[in-house]
Amino acid sequence: MTDARPLRVLAMEVGPLAENTYIVGHVASGTAVVIDPGDEADEILGQLAGRGWTLDKILLTHGHFDHVGAVAALKERTGASVHIHPDDVEQMRTAGRQGAMFGLHVPAPPPPDVLVREGDTVSLGDAAFRVLHTPGHTPGHVTYLCGNLAFVGDLIFEGSIGRTDLPGGSLDELLRAVREKIFTLPGETILFPGHGPATTVGDEMRGNPFFRGEDAGG
Repeated sequence: MTDARPLRVLAMEVGPLAENTYIVGHVASGTAVVIDPGDEADEILGQLAGRGWTLDKILLTHGHFDHVGAVAALKERTGASVHIHPDDVEQMRTAGRQGAMFGLHVPAPPPPDVLVREGDTVSLGDAAFRVLHTPGHTPGHVTYLCGNLAFVGDLIFEGSIGRTDLPGGSLDELLRAVREKIFTLPGETILFPGHGPATTVGDEMRGNPFFRGEDAGG
């Protein structure tokens, strides 16, 4: 668990594609958001209950099936609002069909409650996540930034980047998004990706083979 008072971040690896779901709790208010609940809704709810946190919002970096598989159950059981960029609503709507291509059953997510765009903010207690539109993996992919915490979905990973060969993907857009939206953040900013371990802006600017040697942000 990452402790960045007033927020605490719990990372969970869920589902057959080992997707990272993040529970971010606001200590003072006892409210939480879940970012990219890909599977295992019961386990997510259990983790929330064990900490006495109430789920307020579901934040989606993008609509691929391995990131939205638990949305329907969480929405039904908590009433939490679902947030996604408008350009990825269709991706989320077809999550069941995407999963079927991998031989997996993915419950159809409900329609989103809130469409987020570049520069929007999403509140959690007295904290707020700023929305950065970071396309390339999908057209409506976003990053949620709160202080030195950046939830980057499948944009960038430790030593790698997200796939761009899926429908709506663009390598040029992804590289531009990383350079303009992520590598302009302070070097100590923690990147929480959709798969694999957390990393930092500085580490990826120095060591990621797609960007090696680029100067870390201030």
